[in-house]
Amino acid sequence: MTKEEAFLNVVQVGSVDESTAQLYLLSSKINGEDEYTGDLAELEKCAIPCLQSLLIVTSQSEGSWSEGRDREGIKSRLLFLAKKHGDKSVLNELTPTIKRVRKW
Repeated sequence: MTKEEAFLNVVQVGSVDESTAQLYLLSSKINGEDEYTGDLAELEKCAIPCLQSLLIVTSQSEGSWSEGRDREGIKSRLLFLAKKHGDKSVLNELTPTIKRVRKW
């Protein structure tokens, strides 16, 4: 199995095409054609920005082809990976916080 194939399995939501996978792998300095040797953390960290980009577009269509994405499923996977790898920027962005409590 290549790192690109493993990456697509790590993302787990919707369909990420090959060129998108290669873009995120290269931006993380990972060669997708290399043999996957079990470094799951490397691929999970790479999947976080990919999943963030998937949150923005919930559906796509071109001609007679169309695809819808489950925003909550993507968000759930993104939060799981962010918590696992301590990515506080993602957690702060996606986790609601109470700013002020008003007492009656």
